Amino acid sequence: MNRAHHHFAALIGSLMGTCAIPAMAQDAAVAADNAAEDSGTIGDIIVTAERRASNLQETPLAVTAISGETLQAAGVAVINDLAATVPNLTSTTGPQGSSDANFFVRGVGQFDFIITNDPGVGLYVDGVYLGRTIGAMLDSGDIERVEVLRGPQGTLFGRNTLGGAINIVSRQPDPTRFSGNVSALYGSRDRIEMTGAINTPIGNDSALRVSGFFREQDGFARNAVTGDLFGATDRYGGRAQLRLGLTDNLTIDLSADYSLDRSNPAPSVTRQIVPAPFFPPAALNDVHNRDDFYTIFASNSPEARNETFGFSGTVTLDLGNATVKSITAYRELDSFSTSDPDGTRFRLYDQDVTTTQNQFSQELQIAGDAFGGKLDYLLGAYYFAEDAEQVLDLCFAPISSPMAAPFAACNTWTQGNAQETRSYAVFGQARYEVLDGLSVTLGGRYTWDEKDIVSNQFFDFRPQAVGPGAVFGFGLPPELIGQEIVLPIVTDLPDSVAFEEFTPKIGVEYRASDDAFLFASYSKGFRAGGFNGRLILPQASVPSYAPDTNDTYEVGFKTDWLDRRLRVNGTLFYSQYRDIQQTIVDPQVQFRVANAGDAVLKGFELETVIAPIDGFRIDAAVGYTDSAFENVPATVGPINGNRLPFSPEWTVSLAAQYDIVTSAGTFTPRLDYRLQSEVFFTAFNLPLERQESYGLLNARLGWTDVAERFNVAVFAQNLTDEEYFTFGQDALATQGVAYSYLGRPREFGVSAGVNF
Repeated sequence: MNRAHHHFAALIGSLMGTCAIPAMAQDAAVAADNAAEDSGTIGDIIVTAERRASNLQETPLAVTAISGETLQAAGVAVINDLAATVPNLTSTTGPQGSSDANFFVRGVGQFDFIITNDPGVGLYVDGVYLGRTIGAMLDSGDIERVEVLRGPQGTLFGRNTLGGAINIVSRQPDPTRFSGNVSALYGSRDRIEMTGAINTPIGNDSALRVSGFFREQDGFARNAVTGDLFGATDRYGGRAQLRLGLTDNLTIDLSADYSLDRSNPAPSVTRQIVPAPFFPPAALNDVHNRDDFYTIFASNSPEARNETFGFSGTVTLDLGNATVKSITAYRELDSFSTSDPDGTRFRLYDQDVTTTQNQFSQELQIAGDAFGGKLDYLLGAYYFAEDAEQVLDLCFAPISSPMAAPFAACNTWTQGNAQETRSYAVFGQARYEVLDGLSVTLGGRYTWDEKDIVSNQFFDFRPQAVGPGAVFGFGLPPELIGQEIVLPIVTDLPDSVAFEEFTPKIGVEYRASDDAFLFASYSKGFRAGGFNGRLILPQASVPSYAPDTNDTYEVGFKTDWLDRRLRVNGTLFYSQYRDIQQTIVDPQVQFRVANAGDAVLKGFELETVIAPIDGFRIDAAVGYTDSAFENVPATVGPINGNRLPFSPEWTVSLAAQYDIVTSAGTFTPRLDYRLQSEVFFTAFNLPLERQESYGLLNARLGWTDVAERFNVAVFAQNLTDEEYFTFGQDALATQGVAYSYLGRPREFGVSAGVNF
């Protein structure tokens, strides 16, 4: 914790430098919701799930909106924790990073970190798409709300949203008042967190908002050999936003953000080992003991570094019955992380990954209405350019005697990929009210994707006694002279692919009454094909795979009952998921991406809010997804009938809180519970890749003074100390090991904050 005081001083200094200690700004959506809660009813929530503001209860999509205050109360520190509150949503950091954000909606997603694979669920921050899951585990501080859109969003959001989209809306500068907040937290394993924000008007409908965060915590898994802790948190960052109201109808929003995450990689453990000639018998002693759940035996040090920053500018011109908007953004990522897939103290398989990426995007929109308000429309064009480079260094155990020794040198395989992506799209959507309360929606997007790659391979599978000098014909020990030696192999392969697709949307909506809204829709999602970035064996060219698509049919309803004390929203869905891009284990090349057949996905989401008496609120959600692979090519393997990865059949969440108002302030006890049924981490559904059903319980007791300026809370996360895995792979057939990553244990804490 020797950096804590330094980060605290830096955070407070940056906040005081703008001469304020702030309170949270509230937009019209939150103000309306708060006004309703003051009267004991369920308020309106304004969302931008259709790229412009609309009432949640009149938005014909399966969307869950969560306010920043609710995120804090539910213990959501980073966006990966969203899965605890949203039906049919799961997430994982995957097999490598501590700050990777891999989401799955209704079984559609991607867990691989390699840059040649694209995510299946799009992540957006203030309208800007993030191209990589690496380093995308964003902090939840100073967020206005998060919208989780389920089902393909291929028309208005676009690329790589065939499963859905996560739309993050940060708190915007408020020209009407000076405000701010500061909060601090202390918890288990020396958890220290500080967040703060300042909002200051600067005249002429303009304002500046600056926010920052710092989070640090010791790890929860201890290496029995070295004493190192894995799973530690060490991250900080900030955002500056400037709103310029130049005229009554012209606004410019500028934003810059930075974050540095040096959190440890997730701890991995060995589940099983298949004896191999170069595997020492002692490695069997490092197989995971469920009775000593958080003890590990990794052979490398817990190291990771993810640095990200970005700039964006949004220009909005109000023309009366139409609005023109331009969104321009640039982002950079610099990442390094280590992992130990075998999980033993021996260097059987150790991996280092270095990734650099930059992206530029430009979007133009025009939205408006016509024919007396009967027609609403949005038209747009989009450009995305990404340059990404990644080097995977994998350390193998020696392939001949003597057997591997603890922390000994090893043979190497290095894979380098430099990929350029260019994407272009035009899109539009229109909704026309054909009869009173009855409307029809038509939309579509045409996308062109181009990818160019240079893939570099370096194979060095020399016996342990053979030094690098063997490349030049000398350095062989006498006992190996005359024997065939596998010398280093180097390749340099360029390749290009291009894809294009039209993704339509058709919908029908009916406002049955002021409290009942019905909708039905068909939509299509598309993800471009790509390259297999792990070659393992020498290749003549870079293997590629085809796009996958998701055609989804939905029927839904949104209703309010009992004078808005009961809200019930539900969606039924049926999806035809074709040519599924799936990372699979292949005995020939270890891991590759394949078009692993098709799947029919069907199920529902049901979300309920109950406010039976003033101050008491219950939120409940149930998600069900039936998924199974079908039409699987023989080259993929025996996965026909298997469940899709990270696709539990059931997800259930329940939250209850009660505001107890007294003369000393308001006391608010809150419980959050999430139950997830059995899930498999890969398509092969092997026993060692299975996480059985489990539930996580969080509890919180908060106090706010009468003036709502000061707040204090005590909390517990994973209160029942559930032991569970977050990811795992059975690579016994290709690497001789099966391994899993550990979930976080129980922890407690206390927080305090002040609003001005």
